[in-house]
Amino acid sequence: MPPITFVITYLNKELEFQYDNFEVLAKTGLRICLYVTSNLLSKTLDTIVEKYPNVKKMKTYNLEDTFIYKTCKHLEYTLPDNRNMQKDTESYIFMRYSTIELVNDAIQENPWNSNHFSWIDLSQEFMINNICEVGKKLLTISKFQYPNKIFLLPGCWNMLEKNNVDTILNTTYWRFTGTFLLGDAQSLSQFYDLDRTLLETFIKNNKKLIWEFNYWAWLEANTEWKPNKYYGGHDINTLNIPTQYYALLLNDKITKTYYKYPMIDNFFPSNTSYLFHHGKHILNTRFVNYSYGTSGGYIINHPRKTIITKNIVSMLNNDLLPYGYDEMDESTIGFEHNDSYAQGLEDIRLYSYNGIIKFIATNVNYMGNRANRMIIGEYDIDNHRYVNSKIIQPPKVTTCEKNWVPIIKDDQEFFIYTWSPFQIGKINTETNHLEIIESYEILSSDFNRIRGSSIFIHYNQRYLIGVVHFCEETWPRQYYHILVILDENTLRPISHSDPFCFQHYGVEFCIGFTIINEDYVFWVSKKDNDTVMVKIDSSEIPIHHKIKN
Repeated sequence: MPPITFVITYLNKELEFQYDNFEVLAKTGLRICLYVTSNLLSKTLDTIVEKYPNVKKMKTYNLEDTFIYKTCKHLEYTLPDNRNMQKDTESYIFMRYSTIELVNDAIQENPWNSNHFSWIDLSQEFMINNICEVGKKLLTISKFQYPNKIFLLPGCWNMLEKNNVDTILNTTYWRFTGTFLLGDAQSLSQFYDLDRTLLETFIKNNKKLIWEFNYWAWLEANTEWKPNKYYGGHDINTLNIPTQYYALLLNDKITKTYYKYPMIDNFFPSNTSYLFHHGKHILNTRFVNYSYGTSGGYIINHPRKTIITKNIVSMLNNDLLPYGYDEMDESTIGFEHNDSYAQGLEDIRLYSYNGIIKFIATNVNYMGNRANRMIIGEYDIDNHRYVNSKIIQPPKVTTCEKNWVPIIKDDQEFFIYTWSPFQIGKINTETNHLEIIESYEILSSDFNRIRGSSIFIHYNQRYLIGVVHFCEETWPRQYYHILVILDENTLRPISHSDPFCFQHYGVEFCIGFTIINEDYVFWVSKKDNDTVMVKIDSSEIPIHHKIKN
């Protein structure tokens, strides 16, 4: 994958003493095209550039040579009435317009053979004061795989109304913040052409030279140009690109197999856990009594809106097709039922321990206090019973427990409790509490939001591999998945894939995973219904991000 080129511009006198900040970015290894105005050239900057082969010093910038300067030279206009009189001068506004021209110049020169380019405004105070964090975020951004067509711009406000030019002539309109952009070469160059084509007419008609981000808001409202706008204010969070803009969407690369599940009135097949145990393919499918409406809310088939879970066990043949469906008998769980908003064992994960099939599940109605807790026990596939079930208390007081990942090492039973910090726990059999036995930080920005999904299986002799997930709180939620590789001996994460979705950007869940020959096999629910088995060639999900511990 060709690297992203980051266009860094030193065009404004205020940045003359910020070259130390530039060196922080250069040290990251980012591929940089550097543009400097002629009055800011210095031996200090040259020394920095010479130290870093990932920095390419481009042509010297002169304001008089830019398109915006040459265009405005013969035009009559005034500047916005409501502006910072010291900062928002004519030259400053010229400089801001020239950045897209310099991005286009970097595209034409393309010293790093990039398909995607980005520009960042280092003159912003939050950039200056948080340059180390900026460098980390840009390095993360550089590792994503973006679509062939994309134009990302952060901003705060709603889209400008068409023909509503008065709103943008005399005051800032923060549809776009003007602090960051990223796009593919073609989209950026096409925008540069559009920008140049209409700018002179706009200034002539309105007799105003406005900020470039106001002008871009007008272009979006009045032309076919529609960038990928996401929420980002004037702070470091403007570099938090939503996952949907770089997650792999696998729908066109997967093969799908739908099972002929039994019809259960008002229930739908949902999340599915797979286990290969003593030569048998075993599947637990959760059935739920709810679905999602078109607006994203739950439609619950119960007079009191109680969510109910049933679990169906199936044996699969060698083609991973079920040849039976039997409901697990939850009356064998051994705990007193309490009235609650949710009933049943939710999101069962099956796993093997000491030659026995075991399960771990989330539950509410056996707790008596409306708090989610984890239940573990034996999963009897012959008699469809739960045996020796135990409620496990978490390491600290919480109201909700989910997504513990069972994992076996040296014939001992452990659970990955959290991923950031990475915490592994072991059950105290006397108190039935999970006690954390190992905890450390992982130096990966992706891990601060992920949760466990599938169990981990053996992979390439000395590793384990499994699926994790995270959510973005849009409406409805968007779920993303990541494959993670663990060291079999230490259980520490060592690498992971890019985020991906199976069928759509939205609610989808996956707790069933295995590998057959060269294919990854997943069991996926869409909107908590519509369970499907999917296969994909393993090469389609590269696991190329190394994790520093």
